[in-house]
Amino acid sequence: MGFERLRFFNFRNLKDRELFLGARQVFLVGRNGQGKTNLLEAVHLLSVGSSFREKRDAALSRDPSRTTGLFASFAAGGAAVKSLSLQFSPDHRKELRVDEKTLADRRGLLSEMLCLCFVQQDMEFIVGSPEDRRRFFDQTLVLSDLSFLDALRTYRQVLKSRNLCLRENRDDVLEVYDGQLAAQGLILQNRRAELVREFDALFGALLAEISGAEQEVRIRYRPSWEGLCTTDEVMGHLALRRERDRLMGATTSGPHRDLCSYEREGREYSHFASTGQLRLCALALRVAQARYLSERTSRKPVLLVDDVLLELDPGKKSAFLARFPSYEQAFFTFLPDEGWRSYRTPDTLVLEVEAGDFREPGELLR
Repeated sequence: MGFERLRFFNFRNLKDRELFLGARQVFLVGRNGQGKTNLLEAVHLLSVGSSFREKRDAALSRDPSRTTGLFASFAAGGAAVKSLSLQFSPDHRKELRVDEKTLADRRGLLSEMLCLCFVQQDMEFIVGSPEDRRRFFDQTLVLSDLSFLDALRTYRQVLKSRNLCLRENRDDVLEVYDGQLAAQGLILQNRRAELVREFDALFGALLAEISGAEQEVRIRYRPSWEGLCTTDEVMGHLALRRERDRLMGATTSGPHRDLCSYEREGREYSHFASTGQLRLCALALRVAQARYLSERTSRKPVLLVDDVLLELDPGKKSAFLARFPSYEQAFFTFLPDEGWRSYRTPDTLVLEVEAGDFREPGELLR
């Protein structure tokens, strides 16, 4: 079923209220700047514990001097209905709850549901910084297996400690951190390499079908520790680079320096592809991610689709929708004249959005 009820107060520009959803598809229709994306962001926060467009929680509050709250009831795959809540206090404290049980962090929330969003920023997975490109695959791995999140967090903490030792010339403990960095880093490297191998064929075929291109775009993963397979080999590599690392005051090799690229016929795709082609590439990535995660976790996702269909021509739009992944519930945003009526089904709730408020066509929601 997905989200059945959603309540919010002091959140973005949305008027304080409760919405009754209870539909497999929810269409949010309105002009730009009215609050459509803000509602998607609220759903994402309750599903994942973080925003897909804002790093600072304080920016989510309409009035920073007041507490901000999001509440929902959710059910997936025939399971019992659960209550979700997320609150931000004026002193920047954040509280997550599932069925009134407080969660230590968002790790516990990720095990409750699967939520993916199709947004304009997804193009950064293709053309963005190396960190942006890695983030997509790390996100996929975290959502498929939470043990990867533990390995990622441990690696980052060890990396931080090693960098501090380099700056302080503390050679007495540096070798200990080298061993820990090598062990955790190889876990990340091996899991990323395995994922890209599995993901590559699925993504390439999808993009070719949606775009109509004859040549597939391939994903290439280039690990910083390429060719190094054991902890001892990595520790030897780190020892050889120690003086360089010390001069830089930072660890200059490891999974935090891995590269992911998208290539067609051996060339970097972003160097010659049009904006439209890159947008299709980002859409295919998300569809492939949803299919991969559904197969791995046996869960259907909640999908948030924010204005990504707007710039597609009718042929590409039809090809994309024909390959849209299976889902528990999907939220779509549309402009009023975008032709959304042709996508409506008997199980679609349409909400008109204006100035942060929501109306069913011709009738204010109670």
